[in-house]
Amino acid sequence: MPLATVAGELRRRGHRVRLLTGARFREFSIEHGVPAAELPRAADVRPVASRAGRGLGRRLRIGRAELSSIFLAPLTAQYTALSSELARGHFDAVLVDSMFSGAIPLLVSDAPRPPVLVCGVGPLTLSSADCPPFGVGWQPRAGRDYTRMNRFVHHVLFRPSQARLNAILAELGMPPAPVFLLDWPILADRILQFTVPGFEYPRRDLPSTVVFTGPIPASADGFEASPDWKSVGDHRRVVHLTQGTWDNGDPDQLLRPALAALARRPDLVVVVSTGGKDASLGPLPAHIHVRDFVPYAELLPHVDLVITNGGYGGVHHALRHGIPVIVAGDTADKPEVAARVAYTGAGIDLGGAAPAPAAVAAAVDRVFGDTGYRVAARRLAREIAQHKPFDTIESVLADTTTGVRPRGEAL
Repeated sequence: MPLATVAGELRRRGHRVRLLTGARFREFSIEHGVPAAELPRAADVRPVASRAGRGLGRRLRIGRAELSSIFLAPLTAQYTALSSELARGHFDAVLVDSMFSGAIPLLVSDAPRPPVLVCGVGPLTLSSADCPPFGVGWQPRAGRDYTRMNRFVHHVLFRPSQARLNAILAELGMPPAPVFLLDWPILADRILQFTVPGFEYPRRDLPSTVVFTGPIPASADGFEASPDWKSVGDHRRVVHLTQGTWDNGDPDQLLRPALAALARRPDLVVVVSTGGKDASLGPLPAHIHVRDFVPYAELLPHVDLVITNGGYGGVHHALRHGIPVIVAGDTADKPEVAARVAYTGAGIDLGGAAPAPAAVAAAVDRVFGDTGYRVAARRLAREIAQHKPFDTIESVLADTTTGVRPRGEAL
């Protein structure tokens, strides 16, 4: 919930903020005194259910389905809700997350609008001559030009998706999009990327509108009292296992294979987060502790390794503490997160969402047997520590808007 956290912090700093959000974050807005409007169900982003097939063909099918379910299906409902909010009165700025495609009509329209700042809650999706097409999870090769490959993906493989985008825009009385669907953030006034340069691929053609804010810190609100993780860990290494909070309904993907591997490791303490899902994981040995959620501010200072399905926020919380990461994820942006973890040397990409227990066990041994992973993670931790995301966001707001002072208003 990075944007909800940003909204709460901006309000704490004296800005007037109104949050347009789904039902799941409504309670957060009430707790933090942030006025909010609830998005209709049609505006919800839903994960893709099917995982049939293998290889690049499977990735292409999933990619098309995800463009439809995440960006195209909710676009009209999101835009309608956003337009209704903007009609309420004057707003100095609009902050939207990079999955909120409802901002696209606002950006392609010639009508007056407030400045729009896209918040990068996942890896940078923008096309680049220096990077493979987004979504395949390939690391870039130095010196290779990916321009033709990107053009083929945009104009051939995903031509139907782009055509559907333009059809939706036409239905709304808008001109066609001047860029590929995943490049839409480039139309905004600024892109606030919630990471550090060291966790992104180098790009000679990086737009000047991209601002690396550093990751948004984890909120400690809403958690029950937790054990003393230091005493739980005693002298043993602590491993945190999580399947995240998005597309986490199937414990057979990561939780059970990883637990099968870690159950044989009484020399470790394993802290499992189910992400709020009612996952029956069966009888487990005493060194494994299961919670719905865990407060990262309390837990992560004592953790030696994180095993995750590759959520962008969760990976950054680990890296903030200099913790190596093992990633197993293959939907949405997770292959791209996993590829960046491997590219930076801060962890291991298992190459899929449902690894074999033996693969998890081998990856754990590799991380603990090679100090290079922790060295790389700590390098990123030092870079993260140099960034003050809320200060940067406030500064960019001041630079891109008029009248944004301690009592300015942002949506």
